[in-house]
Amino acid sequence: MLSGCAKVEPGADFRRAAQLIGERAGSAAVYDPQAEAIVEERVDQLLADGLTIEEAVQVALLNNRAFQAAFQEIGISRADLVQAGLLSNPSFVMMFRLPEGGGRPNSEFGIAQQLVDLWQIPVRKEVARAQLEATILDVAQRAVTLAFDVRGRAIELLALQRTEEVLHENLRLVERSMELARHQYEAGAVSQLDVNLARGNVNDVHLELIALRRERQVAEATLARLLNLSDTGKPWYLRDELPSPPLTTDELERLVAWALEQRLDAQVAQARVREAESDLRREYLNIFPNVEVGLEVEVSERRALPGRKILADTARESIANGALTAPGIESRAQRARERREIIDAMLGPSLALTIPIFDQNQAQIAKARYRAIQRRKEFENLLNQIINEVEQAAEVAGTLQAMVRFYQEQALPQGQAGVEGAQQLYEAGQQTIAVLIEAQESLIERRRAYVRAQGEYAIAIAELERALGGRMPPPPATQPTTQPVAAQSMSPENVGPRS
Repeated sequence: MLSGCAKVEPGADFRRAAQLIGERAGSAAVYDPQAEAIVEERVDQLLADGLTIEEAVQVALLNNRAFQAAFQEIGISRADLVQAGLLSNPSFVMMFRLPEGGGRPNSEFGIAQQLVDLWQIPVRKEVARAQLEATILDVAQRAVTLAFDVRGRAIELLALQRTEEVLHENLRLVERSMELARHQYEAGAVSQLDVNLARGNVNDVHLELIALRRERQVAEATLARLLNLSDTGKPWYLRDELPSPPLTTDELERLVAWALEQRLDAQVAQARVREAESDLRREYLNIFPNVEVGLEVEVSERRALPGRKILADTARESIANGALTAPGIESRAQRARERREIIDAMLGPSLALTIPIFDQNQAQIAKARYRAIQRRKEFENLLNQIINEVEQAAEVAGTLQAMVRFYQEQALPQGQAGVEGAQQLYEAGQQTIAVLIEAQESLIERRRAYVRAQGEYAIAIAELERALGGRMPPPPATQPTTQPVAAQSMSPENVGPRS
């Protein structure tokens, strides 16, 4: 009876999802369906003085409508778990049958309760609990993916902003060359051709700036869509710098082990395996889908007695006896005794059972068995995919880090020195403007490539964090010694018996 008072209260599930998201995505603010009224206020606070990359992640996790919709799945799964623990409602039957000649009707009353719930509820709850766990982990994984997308778009936008700054530096550089060519022309040292070549270089940089502004506007619109700021009219801007975090020198095996332990999608797949194997057990219990016991009462019908005609009965009795005789009348005691001898009602238990002769649920059992095997194979495939993703992300990040260092330590200083040397030679009349323009174009291209490599390196670090489950592993001294999920997944006590 107490199970009928159960309520759907997913608050603890929402808090657990928020905690997982905070740990994996590194965000201090996460959408809470039970505190939706303060979301807009918190977003306005974050937008007030511009956004860093991490603040943009917080805005997305608070304000992205697709993510908010995904969060509602947790409440749906909690409702399914509550429903799985409820007994079926008892059934009440009432029938009346009226006798042909009138009188008291035949009445039947029955109440019955489904018994299969007694052994199916534990398995149903096990299936629903695995579904809830998978839903919480899946929502947290979506948050990690959303955070990665926001970081990647924000880094792209910051790279474009930095590229625009570099183009303005390049513009000042080629404008100085044009001024130098003009002075040389006015002094009679060079021809108008040098001035025209220098002016063409300036025009090229102007055209590049125009194209870059369009590209930056597209990047801003893409990021605004992820932050759900496209149609709000709220002003926002990024005030961060391109991140350049150092790449950890962890061994690849340690990164892979950390990823297998931390990846939420691996934990989701593991929960799906447990769900499928619990569902298989439930299908075995469904061989007897209906077993009802109850109590039934039947009240027998009673025919109505015809009315007596006293004069006619007296005449018949008198004729029969040859003298005036009163008709026979039963005493009250006689009538009571006869009434007690009549069976008025019947009371007894009832049983309704579906006999599995033609349908023994064999098709659904086979279907559940194949699904359990499918889920396990998908889980094992995902583990291999995670290993491959970590290896590729670590390799790309290491290559881009080496490229950024090369530009910082060699390519840019050499390009700057080349421009300064060519300018001195041009001023001294020892080289033509073409040599100076070539040196400038080389430096401009190296500056562009350096900013591009910075952005790609920052995105590669974010991709590596995503491949690792949302964050880098702690230093070896503080690394947890728990068994990775890869090892746990193959343990029968963690995923249930193979079927």
